[in-house]
Amino acid sequence: MNSRNARGGTLEHEHLDQAALDRLLALDRTEEQTRALLHLLAVCPECHKVGGYILDLHRDGLLPHSFGVVDLNLARSRAEAPQLWESLRHLPHPRRLSLAQAGNPFLSWGFCELLCGKSKDFGADDAVKAVELAELAVLIADHLAEEESEERWLYQLRAYAWGHLGNARRVQGDLKSAEDAFAISDQWWGAGEEGTGDALGYRPVLLDLKASLRNIQGDHSTAVELLHEAFDLYLESGETHRAGRVLVNESYVLLEKGEPDRAIPVLARAEELIDPEREPRLILCARHNLVDNLSKAGRFSEARALLPQVRELSRSAGSELDRVRLRWVEARIAAGLGEPDEARQAFSEAQRGFLGQCIAYDAALVSLEMAMFLLQEGRTAEVRELAREMILIFQAQEIHREALAALAVFQAAAALDSATVEFAREIAAFLARARHDPGLRFEQK
Repeated sequence: MNSRNARGGTLEHEHLDQAALDRLLALDRTEEQTRALLHLLAVCPECHKVGGYILDLHRDGLLPHSFGVVDLNLARSRAEAPQLWESLRHLPHPRRLSLAQAGNPFLSWGFCELLCGKSKDFGADDAVKAVELAELAVLIADHLAEEESEERWLYQLRAYAWGHLGNARRVQGDLKSAEDAFAISDQWWGAGEEGTGDALGYRPVLLDLKASLRNIQGDHSTAVELLHEAFDLYLESGETHRAGRVLVNESYVLLEKGEPDRAIPVLARAEELIDPEREPRLILCARHNLVDNLSKAGRFSEARALLPQVRELSRSAGSELDRVRLRWVEARIAAGLGEPDEARQAFSEAQRGFLGQCIAYDAALVSLEMAMFLLQEGRTAEVRELAREMILIFQAQEIHREALAALAVFQAAAALDSATVEFAREIAAFLARARHDPGLRFEQK
């Protein structure tokens, strides 16, 4: 086999050593030369011992058609990251930090990316672990060597890690620290993007994460703008599945904004883009959100027609908490279709389900929605009993003082038979805001 050397000539068929391989990788090779290198690694056992990992990465689709040393190092670190995770996953957080600070092999670009992904995945179920993993990612990104050829890429990795830390802190409810982390992320991104652009595809991910923070902060319009930008970037890069994921997030923001009718066509578009085999749970989220939005838009018959497929998805791809949330939607649909017995049973089951998961705010919101239904039915005695039970339950839950005070005001009104649907809706709106802002004060209108 012949191959070009650094002087533009040919290499005799000599076995590669590491120095020769490094020189070959540093070349600005043509596609033909790259194919020749891969062929050499495939047919020569001695050369494979030195560079066989390159062939493995190529066969796994982890390398671009034309790759350099930086591409190769990045692909290799990504391939090795799962093994590093397995070696650390069961260790306590301080031990993980200590090992990472000690250096190799944990100071790895791919491992940093993997930790960011794990942090996001854990966010829904374990906010403390999500923060810990993001903190580890930040430590690794901050300690990676700044090689001149990829310095600005490294700045973008730091922005990526800090953005995930901001997201984890948001999930934990620490919005001030989340905002601080995103500010640091923005600073690193500004330094890394100049003259380079989005070298690694991190930008739409960061926009999506920041949109979630803006949504919780009540800045829904900015959240939608950020998601639109992320959506466009994903489509431009051919990442249609991820673009569909962004639309699912947008539907949630529109629902929080009080615009369920606008969210419905967004979800229909999302389903056109999502690959269900790649992420079955995302299809569940899209269809659950569609049923939820239809119910909140008063389109109860349409929502009821979709329930069987959402139930099936919840069984196959969902968690127990997903099924509790679906039961809440089922209660609303039954109430809207004039089925009081089914509505009361479903509301009660959803409330118990959230309490069993120690999610006090959602349990309170279910209780208030049930109260609205009972008030519409003229069942004031049942509202009095429900309000009394709510206070007893939530006094024992981790619900902050102002939220408990709001529930106490509602209980007092119910005891006097002066509670109204509008007042219950006002209390529910306060609780929805207070969940993410412990310093929020309740002021009765």
